[in-house]
Amino acid sequence: MKNNGFTLLEILMAIVLFTGSVSLIVMLFANALVASTDAENTTIAMNLAQGKMEEVRNLSFASIADEAKAAVTGFTGFQREVAVTTSETDLKQVTVTTYWTYKGGEVEVPLVTYISKN
Repeated sequence: MKNNGFTLLEILMAIVLFTGSVSLIVMLFANALVASTDAENTTIAMNLAQGKMEEVRNLSFASIADEAKAAVTGFTGFQREVAVTTSETDLKQVTVTTYWTYKGGEVEVPLVTYISKN
C-alpha cells in the first residue's frame, strides 16, 4: 500500500516553523522601524541646533544671550535652548541644545561653539 500526503505531525511542525519564522521577521522590522525613527529624530534635532547656531552667529557680540528652553515652531515634540557663558571679556561659549522625548525619557543633542568679539 502506498501512502501519499503528509501526516498530522509533519503539518504541525511545518506550521510551527513557519509561524516562528514570520514572528522573527516581524520583530526585526519593528526594531528597524524604532531605530529608523530614533535616527530621524537625531538628525532633525541636530539640524534644529545648527540652524539656531547660525542665527546666533549672525548676531552682534553684545546681542548674544541665553534663551530659555521652548518649543520649536513647526516641529512638534522638539524643544531648544541657548546657553551663553563668558569666561573672558572677549569670548563667549554658546551651547544650543535640542530636546525631544524618546521611550519615556528626554534625549538631548548639544552643539557648542565659541564666538569672539573681534
